[in-house]
Amino acid sequence: MKNILLLTTTPTAGGNGDALIAAAKEEAEKNGAEIHLVNIREKQIGFCRACYGCAETGVCVQKDDFMDILHLAHEADVIIAEAPVYYNCMAAQMMTVINRLCCTFACKSYQIGPKKRVGIFLTCSGSDPEEMKRHVRNIVTLPSVSRTISDYRTKVFTNCNSTSTCQDTPEYLERAKAVARWALEA
Repeated sequence: MKNILLLTTTPTAGGNGDALIAAAKEEAEKNGAEIHLVNIREKQIGFCRACYGCAETGVCVQKDDFMDILHLAHEADVIIAEAPVYYNCMAAQMMTVINRLCCTFACKSYQIGPKKRVGIFLTCSGSDPEEMKRHVRNIVTLPSVSRTISDYRTKVFTNCNSTSTCQDTPEYLERAKAVARWALEA
């Protein structure tokens, strides 16, 4: 049985990101995956302070919810994450999570867990999909991140001009399910 972490960083409960993650969750459940769903909007995660207090132990000095989420990520065989796009880049909620990965490379003895497949869903109103995919590629191909990723896929969902666009667009929900199937097949 595969262990899948579903991570949503949308601040809008019940909106586009939640609809895509729910579709992926439904598909993962059909495939018998063990599922952990984390809504970042319900967590307390501070900004990385670049203090390098984690350099010796790999544990961030901040006492918030991040290390619990990082533990789930290490245990997962698959991660599917969702982020809205604001001003042509991933929203601050997702970037905060990504920036907190500092502890995984600042500590030279850090254990990263098994390689995994990663699916990324980006929702936006009009950003260029290829430009958005480039942003993701720039992050997931960093040596400190890529060493734990066996493969990844990015899907950009455009014209999300209302909170129900993805829920009301069967093709979008099917694309989210297809990523879940792909991620679980390895």
